[in-house]
Amino acid sequence: MNRNLMKLMGLFLCVVLIGLGQQSSFAEESPNHPITEVIVFHAGSLSGPFQKAAEAYEKSHPDIKITLEGSGSREAARKVTELKRPCDVVASADYETIDNLMMPEYAKFNIFFARNKTVVAFTDKSKYANEITSDNWYDILSRPDVQYGHTDPNLDPGGYRAVLTLQLAEKYYHKQGLYQALVNNFHESNTVNDGKSIKEMLNSGRLDYFFFYESSAKQGGYHYITLPVELDFSSLDYANYYKQATLSLNGKKTGSTEQVYGQPIIYGLTLVNNAPHSKEALQFIHFLLTDGQKYLNDAGFISMNPLVRTRELPYIPAELKDLVKPFKQ
Repeated sequence: MNRNLMKLMGLFLCVVLIGLGQQSSFAEESPNHPITEVIVFHAGSLSGPFQKAAEAYEKSHPDIKITLEGSGSREAARKVTELKRPCDVVASADYETIDNLMMPEYAKFNIFFARNKTVVAFTDKSKYANEITSDNWYDILSRPDVQYGHTDPNLDPGGYRAVLTLQLAEKYYHKQGLYQALVNNFHESNTVNDGKSIKEMLNSGRLDYFFFYESSAKQGGYHYITLPVELDFSSLDYANYYKQATLSLNGKKTGSTEQVYGQPIIYGLTLVNNAPHSKEALQFIHFLLTDGQKYLNDAGFISMNPLVRTRELPYIPAELKDLVKPFKQ
């Protein structure tokens, strides 16, 4: 009797477990639980903190998938404006990229949310690694046997900021001809945009030095020297000084050009006008500007309270108005 009862109970338990397993499987595949994809095109320097922020956000929002695609900031904007790729959020390492390439056709506002600084990174294999300092870096980079690089100015603000740093160095150090000497020692093959390639070239010794943002140098584990504040674009107080440097780049339309000027490094973020999932994207932006700030701080960025220009305030969605502080520019 007891044996028969135990068999019946075992059979009943198996049926229940199978049923629960089927129920769990059905729940995962149920159309009542769709996954919404939020697409973010962003500056490559934001890859580390944005990845951590996305993972944290997805854990608390299992119905949301954050798809991140890093590149040069200008390239990120052009994916929207020229390639017409669907996208919800664009985050740039230079707020002017959004101003010049996206507004007003593709974006109505531009939130300033983080700062950074330009540094010169290197490894133990770099020539004169034991000699370079914040005072003699320009002399090291001028030497014929030294290979230094930066990203493409037409694709990435980090690239044109490197060139603008060289321009300002001539003024700051009062050395006539320094800018041209540094440019003459630069090889076009050292214009590298892919983070993996940069790492391989530095670690192999093919590149000795590379102009990075400080956050990227820290995350990459490189040695680096800081530059005088007059050259690193880190301070709002030196905005007028930075403007002395200028460079001509490819413009918004094919065949056109635009002039960029030295500016403090301020990251900008926007919601694309025709965002496929604007509601969900705004929720993620809200997270980035609040709890997500800690991931930027941990990665070496200079945190700042989110700012928006007064003229753009009418376009700020209600979900974000309490987070941003208006200012005149």
